[in-house]
Amino acid sequence: MRRGEPVLGACLLQTNGDGVPASILDGRALAADLRTELFARTNLLRERGLAPKLAIVFVGENESSLAYVRNLARTGERAGIGVVVSHLPANASVEEVRAELEKLRDDPTAHGVMLQQPLPPHLSIREIADAIPPHKDVDGAHPTNQGHLAFGSGTEYVPATPAAVMLLLERSPHWPLRGRRAAIIGRSIVVGAPVAMLLLAQNATVTVLHKESSALQPYVKLAEIVVVAAGVPGLIRGEDLMPGATVIDVGTTLVDGVLRGDVDFESAAAVAGAITPVPGGVGPVTNVALLRNVVKATEYAAGGR
Repeated sequence: MRRGEPVLGACLLQTNGDGVPASILDGRALAADLRTELFARTNLLRERGLAPKLAIVFVGENESSLAYVRNLARTGERAGIGVVVSHLPANASVEEVRAELEKLRDDPTAHGVMLQQPLPPHLSIREIADAIPPHKDVDGAHPTNQGHLAFGSGTEYVPATPAAVMLLLERSPHWPLRGRRAAIIGRSIVVGAPVAMLLLAQNATVTVLHKESSALQPYVKLAEIVVVAAGVPGLIRGEDLMPGATVIDVGTTLVDGVLRGDVDFESAAAVAGAITPVPGGVGPVTNVALLRNVVKATEYAAGGR
């Protein structure tokens, strides 16, 4: 295999409007490969008497979050990982959420702990994140893990969505990233900022754009890699992109009952060299990336540090 060539099974090839082969980075195929690896690791743990388990603290009734947790539970079952949910009412206080997280710190059966986001408007992740047990913080939200990520010194747990972005980039034509120009649209601490740190750690040249930026261009047009996590359906179109760019679409918004990404797929696929679809791109890999962290935490508990 030539350096930088996409891994077979992780992408599909189709001809775009200009007759040029475009790589469709298939998150479902990649997730299936990663689940096979996870199942082998969970089997080894079960032979040692350990059943990997993820405990999720869920506040409120956000429909998108409920769907994500249901999918996560199904994926976990297929990979041999238990998923349990502690459901708190939407009006739960900061103290109640912190208490639920702290209770899981000393629960030996809970190997991974995650606080599902977004939280209801009256709750701030900055007031709660430090209550997540850092050695079980499988979504990388604790300030200690965030700090290690920012310092580029290595964190035990990379947040799931940024980890999924990197796993897909590893299978793109632009890997390795050294010296590559990258543009990230969105600066949230959940996706945009961690992805920027991970790209910098790979020696990419990174521009972070967001709603306060005066303009997206010329930065997007100059980028070999574009990661879009703005929550604005169809924000980026083919004419916005450098020909041959790798495009990772993290956006998921329901529009008239249809899930749409932040990238207009049809026009972008005619220009991009590699692109993730929505659905079927980042989402399936995010689930498995989180569960990989749960397995890692279980292996640590078994003395595998």
